[in-house]
Amino acid sequence: MNSFEDNLPLKHNKNPWVSLITFVLLFIAANVLGQLIGVVAAILVAQVPLAEAMTVFEPPYANDTKAVIYTAQGISHLLGFTGFALFFIKVVDDQRLTMYFNRKRFTAKQALVVAALTFCFMIFNSVVIDWNMNIEFPDFMRGFENWARNMEDQLMELTKLLSTYDSFGEMLLALIVIGVLPAVGEELIFRGLLQNKLQVIAKNPHVAIWVTAIIFGAFHMQFYGVVPRILLGALFGYIYYYSGNIWYAVIAHFVNNGLAVIAAYVGPRVSEDWDATEMDTAMPVYVSLVGLVACIYLFRFFYQYMQKQLNG
Repeated sequence: MNSFEDNLPLKHNKNPWVSLITFVLLFIAANVLGQLIGVVAAILVAQVPLAEAMTVFEPPYANDTKAVIYTAQGISHLLGFTGFALFFIKVVDDQRLTMYFNRKRFTAKQALVVAALTFCFMIFNSVVIDWNMNIEFPDFMRGFENWARNMEDQLMELTKLLSTYDSFGEMLLALIVIGVLPAVGEELIFRGLLQNKLQVIAKNPHVAIWVTAIIFGAFHMQFYGVVPRILLGALFGYIYYYSGNIWYAVIAHFVNNGLAVIAAYVGPRVSEDWDATEMDTAMPVYVSLVGLVACIYLFRFFYQYMQKQLNG
């Protein structure tokens, strides 16, 4: 009987710890370089005066800085995530991209199943988001709580800015920068590279998936959103592991990010009371449970299809 590992680009012919450390160090360097290039390019394109350059990226944000931030984020993500991942796969790991983007194991029907199960999971995850947002710490951790809340408030200001769209074209730009680029780049980095390398070391896919998910959640530097991100990361990880195709994880990631962008565009146009910062308001518990049950059912359907295809 075939194994799901047979469809993954696992590197067993070199020291896995050296490979992991090399990947982490080069990724940090590429991320720093990508952010630097993105910021400089955005400032030059927008012709921002040098004296005002760094204040553009700090709250309070002016509406006319939105394009600068989108440009900086887009370029830094394209270079630091997608560009670096493709370089590492081809040059450092010396692997074919088709080992990650496996056309033979991709169907439109299963892509729709993945999109649907992700949407159902988002319904359930709203309860987790609400719980995580309202965590209170004991007195001896008050310093950490104040730091985390301050970070959350700054990110909320950025969310307000990047969730307000004056035109359809601006929404499409946001869909690329917030939806497409992170979906492709982060899945290549976290699931395609990090998860596979951890699996070689741990020799256990579940350990690799959950450790990667925890790193994925912590990477976003948003404590009051870390638990739901960890759960999302685990979902993406299992989708990738059982399919052997990074495209499915990319689709799931895009659905999660892209729906938020679309909702932020449509919301104000159908309701005068729309507030983008309240998009993650928890669903009623019974609705969340229905979402979880539906997600499990659809994931089981997806798993059985992939298992049948593996043995078939």
